[in-house]
Amino acid sequence: MLAIEERITFFFDGSFTGAYRDIPLRDGERISDVSVTEGTVRYSPGASAELRSSGAPNTYGETPIDGGYRIVWHFQALSEPRTFTVGYRLSNLAVAFDDVVDVDLNVWGQWDQTLQQLTAELTLPGPASGPSWRVWGHPVSVRGDVTRAPDRALLRAVDIPPKQFVELRAVFPRSLLTSTGGTKVRTGDALPRILAEETADAAAFEEDQEKIRNALDHLPRTILLLLAAALLPALLVLGATYWFYGRERKTTYDREYEQEPPSELEPALVPPLLRQSPAVGSNEFTATLFDLIRKGRYKAEPVTTQKSTWGGLRQEDVADLELSLADDAPVSEVEGPVTKVIDSVLDGGSERLSNFRERIQGHRTENSKRFTAFKSAVGDEVRRRKWFRSDGLKVLLAAGLPILIGGALMLAIGIQRFESFAPRWGDVLLIAFGACLCVSAVVLVLAGRHVSLWRRRSPDAEQEAERWEAFRRYLTDFPRLQEALPSTLELWERYLVYGIAFGIAERVLQGAQLHMSEELHQASSIYWISPTGDLGSGPSALGIGDLSSGFGSALAPPSSGSGGFGGGFSGGGGGGGGGGGGGAW
Repeated sequence: MLAIEERITFFFDGSFTGAYRDIPLRDGERISDVSVTEGTVRYSPGASAELRSSGAPNTYGETPIDGGYRIVWHFQALSEPRTFTVGYRLSNLAVAFDDVVDVDLNVWGQWDQTLQQLTAELTLPGPASGPSWRVWGHPVSVRGDVTRAPDRALLRAVDIPPKQFVELRAVFPRSLLTSTGGTKVRTGDALPRILAEETADAAAFEEDQEKIRNALDHLPRTILLLLAAALLPALLVLGATYWFYGRERKTTYDREYEQEPPSELEPALVPPLLRQSPAVGSNEFTATLFDLIRKGRYKAEPVTTQKSTWGGLRQEDVADLELSLADDAPVSEVEGPVTKVIDSVLDGGSERLSNFRERIQGHRTENSKRFTAFKSAVGDEVRRRKWFRSDGLKVLLAAGLPILIGGALMLAIGIQRFESFAPRWGDVLLIAFGACLCVSAVVLVLAGRHVSLWRRRSPDAEQEAERWEAFRRYLTDFPRLQEALPSTLELWERYLVYGIAFGIAERVLQGAQLHMSEELHQASSIYWISPTGDLGSGPSALGIGDLSSGFGSALAPPSSGSGGFGGGFSGGGGGGGGGGGGGAW
């Protein structure tokens, strides 16, 4: 039986009236002969043992609890240090073997507070010496040491974090006991096994430290291994997803160029088909406007506008187009929001394109909603046509979520268990590979933004996309091509409309400058000549790129404001009895 006295010093800040001590008990262990003293004052038993209960000062209560025993004492304290001594007898913790007695006791554990300094002393029944008298402190992550004298062992530790146990283990000759009452009696010799356990714990700790040192000493290799661990899972998932669900199944189409638009597909729908995404912007909006001009919804008259340059010191004439409503016929779902923007600018009259940006910004809230409706209409039309299959996204989610959850759990467990004073290799691996898995999940998220990795066109859509891609190549190479030039004004104008949608309008204008006849140009409503004689170029307020970017900024939503002790503890531990926690109120 162990006679235990715990001297606990509280540094109270404010008014306190009670404290408690919870002591865990394992099967067969019992507590008896409880006492509480403070200096020379002995507390009286019989008080309440409920947490946060009230009682007369200098009294205490005790009660069994689930898995242990609770001692509660009552006092009056106001912003002062107080030291209490809690005494009790603990039966059946010490184990008496034929050769030695094993005492494995948690002298501290499971408290919610940080402990600055801990001292524990074990007094033997008599003096001991030789190999049967051993003492250890656990765990190695706690900064502390143990020493022994012939009749006692001393443990010291500092800066013990919350919820951290501290264990004192000692073995001494069985011959020191005059009685085995209050101990567990086991037959056989235990000293070789106990020494093997402690040696193995120490060796495991040294092995962990060697692995950590080796990883740090070979840092380039370690970094490469971590990069491989971080990227390989994501790359494998992405590769498999692309191969089975994102890679386009090529058709028999093999032409390099298409000299005419492959179909009557609205210009705002062609870029989404090619990039496998329904998202659209100012290029598609501008292309739709010019397509409406081409179709006769709006009338465009070439005019000249004066533009200030050099800070207003110079005026120059620039080419412009003056638009007015020509035909109020019904339009498509995609064209509808565009006509609402333009009609609001024209307001029943006419307006020059160079003034559109300012006029659109004048009613930015309403027009940004119309622009949003335009983008939604394109998305709805793309979905209605069922161009894309997105089965690969399910694969990415099915693989990415377990990777993220597994990585987060490993990282959380590793961080929670990590001891900076004596890190363990297993905890380092948990943190490292948990972080790597989280990086893999982030890579999957970032890569998932590229829809071509997990989205595929339907067979019909793929065939149409290949033809439109050939047409885009033709427009891109158009200025240097001499064969199969457009012979009709309608085809020239469609070139420009789709060139605007593709973002290569300047290439089409350059080709028109080289190959378009003056007669066709004079009949066109969307080609114009700047004062320098260049088609749609030179000092022009109607540069397609400027016009498109101007629409984009004008249609955007309005912005909103807004010590060392010598010998240290050994590895292992955690098997001792006692310990527990406590507190005060």
